[in-house]
Amino acid sequence: MDLVEYFKELQRHDWYYEYSDDHKVWERGRNNSKRIQAAAQESEVMLRMYKDYADYVFNKMPKPTIEKYI
Repeated sequence: MDLVEYFKELQRHDWYYEYSDDHKVWERGRNNSKRIQAAAQESEVMLRMYKDYADYVFNKMPKPTIEKYI
């Protein structure tokens, strides 16, 4: 997966899946979370993208843009 595709995956990911009452939604979110975390281990840039996006979602940091990583 290239950096642009990975960034789009981060944007599409349901970061709040853990709060769902619907087990199917939770399971789909968990599986996707595992997938994007595994992909992040493939490169330092993807790992930084993941951490920055998670900080944006959970810690109210500025929203990252793809231009920061290319």
